[in-house]
Amino acid sequence: MSRRFLPLAALLFFWLSPTGAEAGDLRFSRAQLEAKWRSRIESLLGQGRVPLIDLQSSIKREDGARHLDDALSVMDKLVIALIAFEGSEDKENRKDSRYDWGYYVHEIVNRYPDRFILASNGGNNRNWAGQLDGFIRQTERQVRGGNYAIMGEFEFLHYMSGRQCDRGQTHRQVDIALDSPNGHRLFRLGAETGTPFLIHTEMEDRILGVLERMLSRYPRARVIKAHFSRPHFAKKASRFGPALARRLLSTYPNLYFDLSVNSPGGSIKCGQPVRALLWKDGGGPRDGTVKLAYRKLLGEFSTRFVAGFDYGGGRKPLAKFLKKRARNIRLILRDLPKKAQHDIGYGNAWKLLTGKDWK
Repeated sequence: MSRRFLPLAALLFFWLSPTGAEAGDLRFSRAQLEAKWRSRIESLLGQGRVPLIDLQSSIKREDGARHLDDALSVMDKLVIALIAFEGSEDKENRKDSRYDWGYYVHEIVNRYPDRFILASNGGNNRNWAGQLDGFIRQTERQVRGGNYAIMGEFEFLHYMSGRQCDRGQTHRQVDIALDSPNGHRLFRLGAETGTPFLIHTEMEDRILGVLERMLSRYPRARVIKAHFSRPHFAKKASRFGPALARRLLSTYPNLYFDLSVNSPGGSIKCGQPVRALLWKDGGGPRDGTVKLAYRKLLGEFSTRFVAGFDYGGGRKPLAKFLKKRARNIRLILRDLPKKAQHDIGYGNAWKLLTGKDWK
């Protein structure tokens, strides 16, 4: 339909929208965005601290409207350079095969291009959980359009969080094979476009073989495994530990891990406590220490880990959440060599987002 035949309310939206753009439009080219990212990182480096780039968070319109502006000054104080926010469906809780792509993050990036990174909608919806065609087909079309520097987090094996468990959100319990037809479509999309993506799967013994096969089959797919060292059921992940992680990182150069994990002493409860294994026992949330074996792993493979905050719907206001998660990442970085701190804080994210080493 031609724009001149649109209803008056729709015309007013186009003219008065705070983004000045239609849904899905960006005001800036990728080169312009990267220049703004670089300028902000350099300005924070000038303060003598390691900037952080969060590659694993999501935001919904209602949370952004309430909390985003209040978080801007907090980002500066915490030396958070950039946050990659994945989007979500515009119409929540659909029960049919349709999926309506969300464009709220485009608005955020248009308003604050030097702070926020456009990630695709995340694979945490009913359409994806049901392995229907609508969401993955739109993801393919959107990502091939070239606007997204990273894809959102795609849930394959996902257990309910404590909050979801309390609310009885059993639809958030997902078990999709990595080598399912849509899993192949995702890995193929990442390989063909060079766009990195996150997967939420447990490092359970039964998962490892198929994970390795997919990494081998799609060597050009840059895969970020979310929530390093946080298996929900330790008995099901009996092989996980520094030795296994070292073997995987040595064998598959296309595998990365994000460090969006619980604080020291913290846990997720849904039938049993779930703790991040990298922390020494006995440390509090403000003074925890990473176990020596994990410190060695992070130092040896410092180019393969990225920061992640894991913000999302139903959590604390963004400013408060950032304070807690930034402190957690800095505890992990605290005892690492300087190079590893810069790699994990922002350098590896820069390489994944731009394809270029930070210089």
